[in-house]
Amino acid sequence: MTMRFRNLDLDGTEPVDRWPAEAIEIVMDRGSLSDWRQLAEAIWRNPWGPAARTAETVAAWGEHYGVDELMSSVIRHARENLTLAGRAEYAAQIRSWRAQCGMTLRQFARAAGTSASRLSDYENAKVAPTTDVLGRLSHVAGTHARLSGAAGLLGDGVLHLPAIIREHPRVRSTRGPRPGPVAGGRVEPENKSPSQARA
Repeated sequence: MTMRFRNLDLDGTEPVDRWPAEAIEIVMDRGSLSDWRQLAEAIWRNPWGPAARTAETVAAWGEHYGVDELMSSVIRHARENLTLAGRAEYAAQIRSWRAQCGMTLRQFARAAGTSASRLSDYENAKVAPTTDVLGRLSHVAGTHARLSGAAGLLGDGVLHLPAIIREHPRVRSTRGPRPGPVAGGRVEPENKSPSQARA
């Protein structure tokens, strides 16, 4: 379908975000119900896109009875929905990070330098975290993951080296002689060499 405007013919199948500002204005001024629906759908898909911004500007003129209020309402609700969707994504990611760490709300909040109540707001999508807070939460989760990966090398709090390292000559040489029985009031090494034994 071709839509005719004062200075141009516009293909009705063209994405609304590609329409010139004049086309948006004329649709709001004397378009049909289907035209308004097409514009509203474009606004809902891209609340901060070219069509939404142009419709917002035209509606602010207050020259199109009923349509201005309608489009303003569509823009407002579309943007609110986008904001809530963004908060929900952040909330899901933060909950996932905390679950991976196995921390309580208070522990995770303290590790990231924020409060438990504020972290609860993030996890319940009441507010969105700043990029600074989001970075700190991500850092805590990443650090915990790295430490968990290294935990396999730790047993009773002592670093257990692989056998190939333990048996390396240089590693063995650092162990030193083990103390033996007391002889003449002093501790004698058990593994004395023959020359040391004769001395």
